[in-house]
Amino acid sequence: MEEKKITRCFFRFDITQSTKVLMYKITQGDGKRWNIDGEEERGHITLREIGRSVNNTLVLLGEGYMRIITACDGYEYMIEDKEGGGAEVSFQGPVNALLAQALMPRMTYVPGTLRAMSEDMPDYASIAEFMEIRAERNAGCPNSQDRHGWRVNMKFNNELVPWLPPFNGDRRENPKKQRRKERAGKFVRR
Repeated sequence: MEEKKITRCFFRFDITQSTKVLMYKITQGDGKRWNIDGEEERGHITLREIGRSVNNTLVLLGEGYMRIITACDGYEYMIEDKEGGGAEVSFQGPVNALLAQALMPRMTYVPGTLRAMSEDMPDYASIAEFMEIRAERNAGCPNSQDRHGWRVNMKFNNELVPWLPPFNGDRRENPKKQRRKERAGKFVRR
C-alpha cells in the first residue's frame, strides 16, 4: 500500500475577543477547567488539565499577542490583536482540530473570515477554495479527519457543510429536556 504524504495545513480567522479578554477567560477557568502554573507577568503560563497531569498547554504572552501551543499534538495558535478590536487567529494543524482542544479559552468566530492554505499553496484562500483543493487531493479516498468535522463546523458558522460527509451519528439529548419529557402532572412545562 502506498504511504500517503501528510500535508500541513494553516488556517486564519477573526474572533471578537482581544488577547486581554482571552487572558481573562483563562484566569476565570483556573480551578474549574484547568489549573494554571506560571505567571502572566513573566510572559508564559501553563494550563494543566485537572486530573490529567500529562495534558497541558503552553501560553506565551506579549503586548498585543498570545501564542498557544497545545499539549498532545503541538498544534499552535497565534492570536494577534487587531486595531479597532478583536483579534486574528492563525492556526497550524488539521481542520478537525480547529478550536477542538479542551485546554483553550472559548473564542467567538467572526463569520466569513475563515481562510486556509496547505504547504503546497502559495497563499491563503477562502475556506471553499481550500476544501475544493483538499477534496481533489483526496479523490476517491475519504479523509479520516472528516468524521470529526461536524464538531468543528458548528464553531465556524456551518461554513464547512458542503465538504463534510453526511452526519449519521445519534443526536445527544439534552438531559434537562429529557427529564421534562418524563414528568407528568398538571404543573408540567410545555
